[in-house]
Amino acid sequence: MFDQGSIFEIGGKLLLEAEGMANDLVDWRRAFHQFPELGLEERVTATKIEAILSSLPRMEVIKGFGLPTCVIGRLGEELPGDALAFRAEIDAVEVREDTDLPFSSYDGMISHVQGHDAHMSALLGVAALLSSHWEILRHPVIFIFQPAEEGKGGAKLLVDAGLIDEFRIERMLCVHWVPQLPYGEIYTSGGGVTAFSSKVHIGLTGPGGHGSTPHLTSDPLYVSAHLLTALQGMITREVDPLKSAVLSFGRIEAAEVYNVIAEETHLWGTLRTTDGETHLFLKSRIEELVKGIARMTRLASSVEYMLNYNQVVNDKDLVTGIFKIGRALIGNESIKSLTSPLLVGEDFSFFSEHVPSCLMFLGTGMDYGLYHARYDIPENLLPFAAAWGACLALFV
Repeated sequence: MFDQGSIFEIGGKLLLEAEGMANDLVDWRRAFHQFPELGLEERVTATKIEAILSSLPRMEVIKGFGLPTCVIGRLGEELPGDALAFRAEIDAVEVREDTDLPFSSYDGMISHVQGHDAHMSALLGVAALLSSHWEILRHPVIFIFQPAEEGKGGAKLLVDAGLIDEFRIERMLCVHWVPQLPYGEIYTSGGGVTAFSSKVHIGLTGPGGHGSTPHLTSDPLYVSAHLLTALQGMITREVDPLKSAVLSFGRIEAAEVYNVIAEETHLWGTLRTTDGETHLFLKSRIEELVKGIARMTRLASSVEYMLNYNQVVNDKDLVTGIFKIGRALIGNESIKSLTSPLLVGEDFSFFSEHVPSCLMFLGTGMDYGLYHARYDIPENLLPFAAAWGACLALFV
């Protein structure tokens, strides 16, 4: 067992080494950023990851486990005990980037506005540092570059393919960069740290017609406006204020002609809560409200409800160990407990359901939030993120 002095000393050396490879970390991040790919299509991304991992001494590289674009690095397979695994997501999202960066997305409708480019680069940095210090590893370390995190449940597909048993994974770690948290500070806690996340689709159908004769229609779009108001009222008036819940609709479809009242209206949204009981309650109430309002306005209705991800639940003992390392390495001021779960959905939950896991949040203190067209990351945090991960691998 390492004492705090050893953690501080070795951690400092790792940070100096990481700062020495800052140019590589930035180059990797920018290459990933410029050529984003959607989930299950990350072929260029996977090829670059494979090439970098293959250049590292003693690194075994496995391509295509569970999913064609999955890339896994393994270090120290011959060491005793089960493995510690790190996860980084590799997919992008369908959001138009508006940063004017010289390395901005080549594709007008796909981008890394959720930080996966930074996650990949930082984890490659962890792999490079540990490859240089393989002689002090105490157990095998697995580096999982996971496809299809954005709504497609890539983690579940890997778990179902036998990832945990195949690589003897005993514990899992993940670091997510978050702009609304202070720059350079790490946040985590034991128990639930993310939200239950669901996709909701509501359909309304009834007689349409011309905009000049609305009295001859049921106007599903007009009713949709009332429905949205009613659903927000449900959140503010039927949910305990001490329990977090958010229902947001980001997409509405109706007629494509300005003077036509559509026969159908479709609404797509997301429901986030911090406890399962509230999630089930709201699922039931959404269905009741939609059916009731549709019946009152002579419309047919449908509600489709898909639970994307359960809550990520951090292992308390693992978190305790991480806080000890953090306090020795970066001080009490820079590693802090979450006061409440973040209302983000994360398929890392599929890993936390099977092995002791810890999802951490690294604050970037940036102006624009995740999925904003102008989202960016402070690249000078990449060496710190790489050194932090390497320290965890050595001491946790």
